[in-house]
Amino acid sequence: MLEQSRLYSFLDSKSGFAIHFLDGQHLIHDLALIHDIPGPAFAYLRDAFLGFMPVISFLKPGENLGIYIDSETPYFRFKIETNHGGQTRTLLLPENFSQFPLKISGSARVAKQFPGNRAPYTSIVEFSQSESKDLVNQIIRESYQVTAEVVVSEAADQSILVSKLPPINVNQHNLGDETPSLKAYLKKNHAFFHDIFDEHLSDVQKVVSAFEAGPYAYLSSRQVTLTCPCSQDHMVGNLRMLYAADLDHLFADGDPISVKCDYCKKNYHITRAEIAKAPLQN
Repeated sequence: MLEQSRLYSFLDSKSGFAIHFLDGQHLIHDLALIHDIPGPAFAYLRDAFLGFMPVISFLKPGENLGIYIDSETPYFRFKIETNHGGQTRTLLLPENFSQFPLKISGSARVAKQFPGNRAPYTSIVEFSQSESKDLVNQIIRESYQVTAEVVVSEAADQSILVSKLPPINVNQHNLGDETPSLKAYLKKNHAFFHDIFDEHLSDVQKVVSAFEAGPYAYLSSRQVTLTCPCSQDHMVGNLRMLYAADLDHLFADGDPISVKCDYCKKNYHITRAEIAKAPLQN
């Protein structure tokens, strides 16, 4: 039985790097149960999901993040919404999409929401014939503007985000010393990271011990789960907002209607009376 997926954070204080390791084996298992899409498309969903999930390590308590990819060539829509606590939902549309795109042209919208009704942060990243496996790193470079890179494993449903710390975050004994570049650090630790992937670790103590066998000090971890906040009331409210003046068209084929959540695939049966009495949302 697989352990619940977790995102682990480690520190290499001597070299000045933070490492965020995602064990996503349970997540990918659950994704396969939820999303009934062809093999090549699911392989892309798997890679994109594992690539973007470690980015939640940049979030602070109470913050939410949405990444929305609108690919025009080939045409598809990928969405992932998550928060600091690791509650996540994702989808790939259209449902009959059956490719693993090697190159993508389109745009990505990154939307970050803050607690306390602060104005959200939004950025748009354009890409033209970009390597699909490098898309998350392009977004990190252009939207987050940090020196970091995600490595997605081919051997296991896991990934690692390697982030170079600014000098102020490096231990005092390292100040004034030249730390390696991100490229040099990734090359130096390539074998170590892939050895971790090859072990398919999911037990918390074993993951921590494996990294502590290297130059890494364990900082923290958080559970990451697939969670959808959809509900009957939420679906009714959306339909009320969209069809309040056109209920005859909405229920032309009968009452009740069946509505499926794109994210978790749960079906809701909704009556005309429910929508008619629901308050209009602003």
